[in-house]
Amino acid sequence: MKAITMPAPLTIIEERTVGPGLGADSISKGKLSSYVGAGMVIAFMLVTYGLFGLFANIAVAINVAMIFGVLSFLNATLTLPGIAGIVLTVGIAVDSNVLIYERIREEVRNGRTPITAIDAGFTKALATILDSNITTFIAAAVLFFIGTGAVQGFAVTLGIGIITTVFTAFTMTRLIVAYWVRWQRPQTVPI
Repeated sequence: MKAITMPAPLTIIEERTVGPGLGADSISKGKLSSYVGAGMVIAFMLVTYGLFGLFANIAVAINVAMIFGVLSFLNATLTLPGIAGIVLTVGIAVDSNVLIYERIREEVRNGRTPITAIDAGFTKALATILDSNITTFIAAAVLFFIGTGAVQGFAVTLGIGIITTVFTAFTMTRLIVAYWVRWQRPQTVPI
């Protein structure tokens, strides 16, 4: 069977040439915006939640380190969309901690003791955090399988970040808070 070809004219509408300086400038600006964003998140958590904000900041730093570790293990190249995925992951990780801490505040307002309020806060926030992270992970998976190039890089860092976020929110933050409770035996929750 012979293939039939149809003549279709090619009309070039726009053509761009980008030098290496523009790419380096974009990476530099991406790094700067990441640092500024991370600094603002750290300050917000410290101002809003005090000591527990410090715990969340430590967990988020571990989260970012885990993302870089997994990317290094996969031999992945960090691109500007990848940096954007990491920045978004920091926001998601902080959001998870905010949900946990607000649940703890709610339990304290309902008259629970500090230890039971902390335990209930982590337990009750789990379903909400899992729901939001699973839906975001599905979106990242769709982006990875349908997208190409830069979109896939964003999807990979976002997907890895979501997995590490769920781990750090419920393992690292809870572990840090548990050590603090054992050490201090608090009479109130300093949130």
